Amino acid sequence: MKIYLVLSDTNTLFSKTIKFYTKAEYNHASIALDPTLVDIYSFGRKQPRNPFVAGFIQEDLTRDYFLRAQCNILTCEVTPVQFKLLSDLIQYYEQTKNMYRYNLIGLVTLALKIDFKRHDAFFCSQFVATLLAESTIHEFQKEFHFITPQDLEVLPIFESIYTGSLYGYLTATQQTEADFLALSEG
Repeated sequence: MKIYLVLSDTNTLFSKTIKFYTKAEYNHASIALDPTLVDIYSFGRKQPRNPFVAGFIQEDLTRDYFLRAQCNILTCEVTPVQFKLLSDLIQYYEQTKNMYRYNLIGLVTLALKIDFKRHDAFFCSQFVATLLAESTIHEFQKEFHFITPQDLEVLPIFESIYTGSLYGYLTATQQTEADFLALSEG
């Protein structure tokens, strides 16, 4: 079984601000349970035009800022037990999403290298790291509130399968899925 890590640069004002400090190519991390990225989760904006109303989300990749985003999509093999743990954790966060907030303060303390823990608050890479650890997929050597998208990108468990336009990947994946369905029906 495979899971997918999606690192993206949405080129929004918020993303550009983060990029100014990090100098990193990608500043957003999401985790997906399938190659079509239909089931993709993170901590991010709940309202398309307001980055400050944020929290746990199932991301809608049809939003304009995702359709023009650049990305690196990585994958790793997991056991059925790890996949079930990850899926159950995501379901738990979905059911309890009102208990969690976006960790904007954590982004600031991360940039300043200040060790500051908040309970029930995540930024995107902190959330993905938490999921990976709690589902026994990867054990991190540093605190989750210090994990960046770049830290996730270089994890030895992941292999990059696509770099480029997120829209290009989604279009190719949908076409491949349509071709497969046509073959299986014929």
